[in-house]
Amino acid sequence: MPALTDPLDDAQLTLLRVMAEPYLKSGQWPVWRYVEQMMDHLGYDDAEQVLKSLPVVGANSPVGAWYGLCWYDRAHLADDSRPTLTVAAGLHAPELRHLFGDNFISILQYFVKRQRAVRPTPDQATAAYITSEDFKRDFPAVTDEFVAALPGIFEREPVMRRGHRPWGTNHSGWQFELHKWIKDYRNVDDLPGYVERVTELTLAANTLIIPESQAPALAQVFGSSGSKIKIGETLAAGMPTVTGTITPRAVTPPEPKRYVNEALRSELAAKQGKTTLNVNKLLQLLLELDDAYEDDHPYSCHALLRAVIDHVPPILGHKSFEAAANNYPWSRTDKKYMARLLEFKTQADDVLHRQIRASADVITMHDLPQAAALNALLRVCIDEL
Repeated sequence: MPALTDPLDDAQLTLLRVMAEPYLKSGQWPVWRYVEQMMDHLGYDDAEQVLKSLPVVGANSPVGAWYGLCWYDRAHLADDSRPTLTVAAGLHAPELRHLFGDNFISILQYFVKRQRAVRPTPDQATAAYITSEDFKRDFPAVTDEFVAALPGIFEREPVMRRGHRPWGTNHSGWQFELHKWIKDYRNVDDLPGYVERVTELTLAANTLIIPESQAPALAQVFGSSGSKIKIGETLAAGMPTVTGTITPRAVTPPEPKRYVNEALRSELAAKQGKTTLNVNKLLQLLLELDDAYEDDHPYSCHALLRAVIDHVPPILGHKSFEAAANNYPWSRTDKKYMARLLEFKTQADDVLHRQIRASADVITMHDLPQAAALNALLRVCIDEL
């Protein structure tokens, strides 16, 4: 059986193009009768045979867990049905490579990152979600049409098909559950790697006999049920359609939020081994501060910034930050920055030492001092090392 990555012949490539062009213009896959007629005009009189010749992994029959370049009802291909190309087709169709390649992988990596950031609780299994509004906020460059089209793409991908559902008052809104199976794709960073991973999981779903207790989990991902992955069930389901024109734009993962200037951190790392002071702990504190800042953890940010401030005075020739702030020969601007950091220590004490009370705490991410103040301190410290 040919692999999904194997080269296609001219007829197969033509079929992908005929299906892709209407989708990229309207957001809806063409009906099969249109595909047949267009293929006939182009010199291919048996489009169904071409469609069924496309490579497939898994159950090479109308039933069972399978994945290929195209989703369609393999038992009955009706004239008004709408076969759907999968992300794997982006390996072969240049028209789809940007949408189903770079963009899809960026979205998958985004979901993986958000799933890893979920904080579990010991007392209950709490589901975490991303909504279409979250996605638009984190990817401001994408069009509304592109966001609305994503459920149609999710529907045909094993990792995505379980987790999405309609959401909100907008008919194109969606919600995606950050389910645990996303972790199977953590190391996927390009389209070939994704297709390879889907192939592995699909083959496993067809060959493994699984315990009764685990059957529902695999069933939700691959669309089968029972204590054994059963032959006799199709995975085809109605594909959500999108009205209006899709104008896919470049989707890149949002730039990580940084509190610490990356160039300064690199300079600091280069100092290790070239000074009498060991900067490993300082580097780790800064790394953890940036991680906490990106994940919007105000208490961790306050504690770590306080730790950095208390850690660096020996670099400046003093035993405490108070002494360094008041006695080091700062420039006029830097002295103002140090005054802000010195004032911040009281705020950090609030976070670290205020005991529990009936009223709500009021410290937020917005209460952190300006990042320029810390970076000014690091600049001077690096120069002194």
